[in-house]
Amino acid sequence: MAAMELNRFRDALAAGTLSRRDFHAVLASVGTVTLTIPAAAAQTFPIEVFTWPGYDAVALRPDFDESHGAEPSFLLYADNDEAYYKVAAGFRPTLVQPTNHMLGRWRDAGLLKPIDTSRLANHADILPALRDIPALQDGDETFGVPFAWGNSSIIYRKDLLPEGDNDQSWNVLWDADLAGRIAQRDSMDAVVLNAAMVLGIDDPYTMGEADLERVREKLMEQRELLAFYWTGRSELEQALVTGEVIAAYGWNASLASLKRRDIDVGFMVPREGVLTWVDCTCLVADGPGDEEEAYDYIDAGLSAEAGAYLINTFGYGAANAGAFETVAPARLADLGMEDPQGLLAASRFFGVWDPRTRETAVRMFEEIKAGF
Repeated sequence: MAAMELNRFRDALAAGTLSRRDFHAVLASVGTVTLTIPAAAAQTFPIEVFTWPGYDAVALRPDFDESHGAEPSFLLYADNDEAYYKVAAGFRPTLVQPTNHMLGRWRDAGLLKPIDTSRLANHADILPALRDIPALQDGDETFGVPFAWGNSSIIYRKDLLPEGDNDQSWNVLWDADLAGRIAQRDSMDAVVLNAAMVLGIDDPYTMGEADLERVREKLMEQRELLAFYWTGRSELEQALVTGEVIAAYGWNASLASLKRRDIDVGFMVPREGVLTWVDCTCLVADGPGDEEEAYDYIDAGLSAEAGAYLINTFGYGAANAGAFETVAPARLADLGMEDPQGLLAASRFFGVWDPRTRETAVRMFEEIKAGF
């Protein structure tokens, strides 16, 4: 950076006319630089949010930027492990948005601080089934506030499997009559949890050797019935479009995509339970920025307006119950979310794996795939 540009950069920073995002962009354009930041400018930096791509959309924090005179600073991560290890290594944002099954890990590591929900005007509007998720609480303290959620279940061709409307079970992914026309996700979490639910195993996350062997046998049985294990949505959706696949593990977003193409598909609510994830907003211990701004940001994300944007744009469920009332019924039908309360009541929320169980399950699934 030339001396003249560096001086202008310092002046803009001191005057408060350079955003945190611009600040990082300038540094990234020149590599790492050593710069003395005026103290007055440092105090004007907004809160910093560490989150998933897409969650930085201005529509997910209505009126926040205008109220505080600046937009938050955002840093994005690709998966839950990346977020956890970065903060565990010393990075300190103001807020982070991990998925529900990770919260215990964050809390136990001392990386989060409790949230005073009485400071959130929209907290009372959260769907009860989300507000009461055990992972968000530790005794009387709350460490996470629900933000967005979604489901994994069975997408099926209603025209090719009409009986699926009445007999909804994960067992359909083991139906010998559909041999060669079933698809399963290439994911240990998906296949092992599905098999465990069909087998009636109450807590798959802590399975011992005997239950893991039962799951292995069930997955080997399924392997012989599959058309393929899918890794990307487009691969799955195309197979359902052509009819190559009749039933498959899938997500709300794929259901909506297929309906937009006028494919006659349904989204089961299996009697064993639909798998559900929840992304939550959390306060980071010793995080920077003004705490009042942080609470305002959390509350803005809980608004019905932000929730409607989540539903319409991403196909995710909103935490705010009132958000569903503002979305077109056809859109909710496309996502299988006409009855969010009922869908959540039938949910089995993703949980935390015992490390030894997970290690054995991962190795087992790789062995099974090797024989496909």
